[in-house]
Amino acid sequence: MLFLELRAVHQIHEFEAVIGAPAEMILEAVHRAPELTRRMLRGVIADAAFRTFVVPEVALHGWRDVTPEGNFAYDYKLSDDAGPVTVQVKLQRSARGAPVVRPGGRFGFASAVFMTETQKTRTGTDGDENKTRPYRYGEFDILAVSMQPSTGKWDRYMYTLGRWLLLGKQGGEMATLQPVTMEPGEFWTDDFRTAAQWFRADDGGKRMKIVPKVPAKAQRPKEA
Repeated sequence: MLFLELRAVHQIHEFEAVIGAPAEMILEAVHRAPELTRRMLRGVIADAAFRTFVVPEVALHGWRDVTPEGNFAYDYKLSDDAGPVTVQVKLQRSARGAPVVRPGGRFGFASAVFMTETQKTRTGTDGDENKTRPYRYGEFDILAVSMQPSTGKWDRYMYTLGRWLLLGKQGGEMATLQPVTMEPGEFWTDDFRTAAQWFRADDGGKRMKIVPKVPAKAQRPKEA
């Protein structure tokens, strides 16, 4: 009874007034929502978690959040004395509540890899009939992947460079699905500042790539 009386005069979050419903109703709607809706919401949480956990942590090392207002191909622009770096935040891919795992050999990695999906929410075409949903190289500097599906924690991210991601079907486009190594290594790190150092260094144009499948040897016909 006391809870109901308090809820009648106190809101939990200002979003309740924006949407015109109490927090309990909003959470119940999310709980009953289809899997696609929940997946989209988890992506939104991954973005918010970056602001909650990563931005304050890197601020201790001289980084400032200089993200401008508006819609861009990146989610954040962070800057230190050396200049700005743009960040796109995505969520580790999962299926039926479990993280998706793929053989790493297909991507040149020695062990199994997780996956993430890198494409824009809305689809469409530009004036030349090119699809606008895939990201293009140069639209963001660093990809930050929330590893919550495998770690259970919203403050865990893996980072790589946008220019290192797999090439898509069209020139200049990034592939929709990208491999994420389970441990830090040559292409992925769990530290934002390391990724920023990579971005500012000359890497010789390296990039992740799909390893071509070796065709099976044709069997010789048996002698009669």
